[in-house]
Amino acid sequence: TASSAIGGSSAPLLPARPFATRLGALPPAAIAVEDLLPSSQQPAPSSIVRSAPPATLSDVLVGSYSSPAFSSHGRDLAVGVRNWLVPPANAAATTAPAAKPPTPDEVKLLQSAFAVFYGERDAAKAEELLTRAISAWERQAPDERAALYRVRGDCYLKLRRGEEAVLDYDTTVRLLEGPGGENADPEEMPAARLGRARAIRSLGVVSSEQSAKAANDYRIALRLSSREDWDTDEEREEDGATRNPYAAWEWGTVRRGAGDYAGAAESHTLASFAFDEIGDRARAVISALDAGIDVAATANVKDARDMLEKAIKRTTSVEGGDVALLQRVIAKEGEARIALASVLWSNGDRAGAEAQLGEASVRLDQLDADLAARERARIKSGAMPPPPPVKLGFSIDDIPGAGETGCSRFKNDKFVTETLMWPEPLKEKLSTLEKLGKK
Repeated sequence: TASSAIGGSSAPLLPARPFATRLGALPPAAIAVEDLLPSSQQPAPSSIVRSAPPATLSDVLVGSYSSPAFSSHGRDLAVGVRNWLVPPANAAATTAPAAKPPTPDEVKLLQSAFAVFYGERDAAKAEELLTRAISAWERQAPDERAALYRVRGDCYLKLRRGEEAVLDYDTTVRLLEGPGGENADPEEMPAARLGRARAIRSLGVVSSEQSAKAANDYRIALRLSSREDWDTDEEREEDGATRNPYAAWEWGTVRRGAGDYAGAAESHTLASFAFDEIGDRARAVISALDAGIDVAATANVKDARDMLEKAIKRTTSVEGGDVALLQRVIAKEGEARIALASVLWSNGDRAGAEAQLGEASVRLDQLDADLAARERARIKSGAMPPPPPVKLGFSIDDIPGAGETGCSRFKNDKFVTETLMWPEPLKEKLSTLEKLGKK
């Protein structure tokens, strides 16, 4: 099912690879797509605190979570932290000793920071603790400091403070690439690269240079996430994409922003295949529609038409109980139909363009009517309104849904540029289509 995907796109943080192996498996039934952790937001690995205080302190760590009021997940987290704090038997042989080991108070500070961020999931509270921990850890090895900056970057990303997140991920990458960085947990570099790419995505409309930087980060993160011994980097990237289709979709989006429309279509197609493999039909179709929109920005009219028509037909096969997700599928279908109409109109197929534009108008009007009907039914039943969706600024689940799109909005350049992220070549084709709507 979709809930088995690596790198779910929404809020609550859960232990992830490789830390989850230290915490023990969590019950699969308790995890929804919205609860799955993006690969960039992983708890700190075992590379930090190799020069920890005596093992007796770890007993205190677990003891502090031994209250019956504390969940088994919290106790598992404490055990993981304890194991993480105790250095491996060969630590002295593999790493240079720190000038001065962390004090018990510094270890407790670090424990508190991670307990708040990963246990309580309170990013605002964790940010201050993580900042204090980073200051206390400045005398420690570069790989340990790199992991702390990466975790605070995750925290800033969670708080939608993208610029600060980018700076922390920059520091992480610099430390990992410098002397001593080779001692870091192997997961740190892909996590930092993915985090930085997502932080750049969360900034909204950025320059083509920034988009290219994010695209390169996604490429490296997915390559390093591969679990197979492939012959080429391209094969490793494809394998990484199949393991994290959310990141693959995001990669396609920044490649579009960088002007690499063929590459964007390639990444979105990879995402579509990967989502299909885990049974996530809805996001697979959204990704396929985006691939067609990417090609619509090129001069390849035949491929754009074929890809968009094929992806549009797939929308009828999408089912499920997630109403908001299904609404996003229909909204993306409407967007794809308008992209197809723009391509057809700009190439002289007026009848085809009129048909697609008319169908897009009908589908988007039906979507808004359905939203209004559901709201009336909710009010009549006396039910509370659903909580507003949490948008991360980089996710496939951030795309517009019911009440957020409509044919009239495509006349708004800000909506088309900033919300849909259509590139200039496709916007130029859209401008010719708008003449049809004025007739």
